[in-house]
Amino acid sequence: MTNKLIDQLNKAFKSKLDIFDTLMNDGASEKEISDLEKLFNQTLPKSYIDLLKVYNGEKEILGVMAGFGFLEIEDVKIQWNFFKTATAQTEPDSIYQKNKIKNQLYSVKRIPFAHDGSGNLLCIDYDPNIEGKSGQILYLPTGDPEPVSVIADDFDEFLAFLIDAVRTEKLKLTDEREEWDEEDWQQAEIYFHKSWKDDWTDIADEYNLIHTEDL
Repeated sequence: MTNKLIDQLNKAFKSKLDIFDTLMNDGASEKEISDLEKLFNQTLPKSYIDLLKVYNGEKEILGVMAGFGFLEIEDVKIQWNFFKTATAQTEPDSIYQKNKIKNQLYSVKRIPFAHDGSGNLLCIDYDPNIEGKSGQILYLPTGDPEPVSVIADDFDEFLAFLIDAVRTEKLKLTDEREEWDEEDWQQAEIYFHKSWKDDWTDIADEYNLIHTEDL
């Protein structure tokens, strides 16, 4: 069955970038995804699985995850294995929604699916605080002194946020192909970048407004 959110996401990106498919990896196999779930001992969100089946990450940091690179499965494993060895490092600089997020950075119950190349990650969180939701999406700044933030209740809600961000150009495209001859396009800078002001606290504030009754 076709995932409507993935279709909408694909359409949104392709409306901005005609060569979008060529900059993404081919989809992951059922076995690769099954092996990933076995490694985590965790059932992954269906929409995340469906996205991996279409695109197993990016060929380079294109920034489709709201300015973050979508990780291919092997890189997800690398990041998660680091979490596994670094669990003693439990206290981040700050937590934005303390009732929803446990006071830790690294946990094997957090599944990293996107990164910015500087140590900051987006994760699926399966170990929320008492008022959080299992499967909520976290901004996890392990490279910068910013708050750990809940930005979506689940992966479906995160995809809906992405679709809106692309359509409204909160997530903007930089495409420098016009500065190069076609045969030299591989040298052009092509990437999506977030346009909001305060990193992820702006998005966490929007999340808080939508989910006021949960706070």
